[in-house]
Amino acid sequence: MATILLSQHSSNPLEVGSSDIRNKAYHEEYVSARNTNGTFSPTSEDGHNGLESPDMVEYHNHLAHLYSKQGVVPSTIKRRRPSHPDELPVVDLDESMESADDMNFEAPHDMGNLDDDDEDPDEDADADGETDEEKTLYLKPPEEQQEIQLEIANLNNAVPSLSEDYTIVDRLGTGTFSSVYKAIDLAYHYKWDNTAWHGYHPPTSSAHYQSAPYSPGTKVFVAIKRIYVTSNPERIRNEISIMEDCRGCRHTSQLITAFRHQDQVVAIMPYTRNEDFREFYKDLSMAGIKAYFRCMFRALRDIHARGIIHRDVKPANFLYDPRTGVGALCDFGLASRMDGSTPAHGACLHTSATREHPHGKIRGRNDYDVDLLKKMQREARQKSSWSSDRVGYPDKDTRAPSKANRAGTRGFRAPEVLLKCSQQTGAIDVWSAGMILLFFLAGKFPLLQSSDDIEALMEIATIIGRQKMEKTAILHSRTFATNVPSISQEGISWREFVEKQNPNIFKTRTPDPRYYPYNDYETHSPGRLDHPPSSSSSYGSRSRSTTPTRANIPAPPTAESHRIEVEAALSLLAEVMHPESTRRITPRGALYHPFLADPSEPEDDDLFPHPFGDGVCGKWHYVDERTDEQYVIILDDGEQKGRRVISGEGISIGRWPCEFHRHECYEE
Repeated sequence: MATILLSQHSSNPLEVGSSDIRNKAYHEEYVSARNTNGTFSPTSEDGHNGLESPDMVEYHNHLAHLYSKQGVVPSTIKRRRPSHPDELPVVDLDESMESADDMNFEAPHDMGNLDDDDEDPDEDADADGETDEEKTLYLKPPEEQQEIQLEIANLNNAVPSLSEDYTIVDRLGTGTFSSVYKAIDLAYHYKWDNTAWHGYHPPTSSAHYQSAPYSPGTKVFVAIKRIYVTSNPERIRNEISIMEDCRGCRHTSQLITAFRHQDQVVAIMPYTRNEDFREFYKDLSMAGIKAYFRCMFRALRDIHARGIIHRDVKPANFLYDPRTGVGALCDFGLASRMDGSTPAHGACLHTSATREHPHGKIRGRNDYDVDLLKKMQREARQKSSWSSDRVGYPDKDTRAPSKANRAGTRGFRAPEVLLKCSQQTGAIDVWSAGMILLFFLAGKFPLLQSSDDIEALMEIATIIGRQKMEKTAILHSRTFATNVPSISQEGISWREFVEKQNPNIFKTRTPDPRYYPYNDYETHSPGRLDHPPSSSSSYGSRSRSTTPTRANIPAPPTAESHRIEVEAALSLLAEVMHPESTRRITPRGALYHPFLADPSEPEDDDLFPHPFGDGVCGKWHYVDERTDEQYVIILDDGEQKGRRVISGEGISIGRWPCEFHRHECYEE
């Protein structure tokens, strides 16, 4: 029996592996192709003398040596946009998908021969280390290489036009609904208009790397997401629509383009180099942790301002490179838009999100029945005192069912999600980010491993106590009742929980020289920073082309400075993990918290990309009521005219107008 080795995309060990039964279709195609073509055994005729040859083994060792030393490898890319807005390709996902034809599964192409035959692999590597990114497939076991090559051949066969513009070189990850591949954008430098998705982040912004174009002749890598045909068409449409609206958001995976061929849907995004969370979370310094959350909360602030909730924030969906201190939020497959409507049944005691109150606010006492709530709470407390033989669920529950979006990954769901709150806000993403901060501080991952929502609530209640959980439940018109004796009335603070999990939290550690900001880029970097560090950092003002020196590397923290930073981190933890969503800190508030704020850097408000229609030039932006298309008013020969813009254009940054209104002066 053949053994199939599948790489794991998620850093959450609780999720099913890629060899799960739901992905068996690829395994069946692999077996079928092998039975037809025979076992794939590369020879000298294939261009690399066999995967097990001494030369290839030596090359594997060479690549492994490079990866153990290098600091930065290329990242962001760009892709397809016609130069005129009226010529935009239409991603028509509303039509019913056609049935898939039988696929002719071809033998895999030789992925090792991606360069000219007369070029030496070692000499071909340019200053950016791009050839190494191109050859990452060969760092994997031979059997996994064969399986990935067959997947690549299958994708090229299913979407023939893909190979015209991209060369797929590796698989980045695979999951239940999609697989992601790394590819070279063959036409970046001459065929596509990439300005819309690049955005216009200023040099002082930590997201400036998203806007900086690649130098001519540079290989440009992209991530190709193949969405499986089993995905709901509405889910696919929702994901692409939300990613379009997130163009211009900082530290957010940008949608370059998306298209469909018969029943196959493909999305193209920039490739972001990252490492598995489990490989660095115990070794990252406080400075590196700060960089991690500055990027994350900037991403959350920007998408929440656009009325979007990610709903699945977790380490696997935040691509972080610990060598550069820069990360990007990805995978919007479960994302949703905030619903401002009030349900007829089970309305919460808080409002929906508003501009003034992004996490909602408590309703006035006249807006709900106070006596009824007190009665519900008394009954719940009475049930908590009953013996175990009287506790259970009604055989025939006559109560009206409560419905709410429960999307997300177990262990990361906020209390309001577990309580089926019908008016969820971006606070659920902040809670999930708080869970990641908890992993860093406690030095353990994962921590909460419940199998269902009831167990998840009990885990949280074990920490915060019965009293806080009851108050949280009543905020969402629910009650919390339990007779489990281990759940105390007062609970403990998150600080106490961290200190129990990690007694050495205040002990100063020697910084890891592999990671930002203590790594020596002059030694580890191939010459250029593709991901410049966060603006709120010691490297904030450095440009892409500047190679840092040892003088840039900060001194190790002292015992006193480390204690101050840990205290600030624990303070932020308490605010992001507040069980009541209305009192949970917002992403903007987190960025201005003492743990993340840096007085020496520009304020986040000055670098915040406003949603379309906001900002200093918002009065010259409008949306066509008939077509829902976005327009800006521009001067054309002294006459004001409307110009249609596409997603990513017309975004005002901080106090600065958008790109269309920077050089003109308009009169109201």
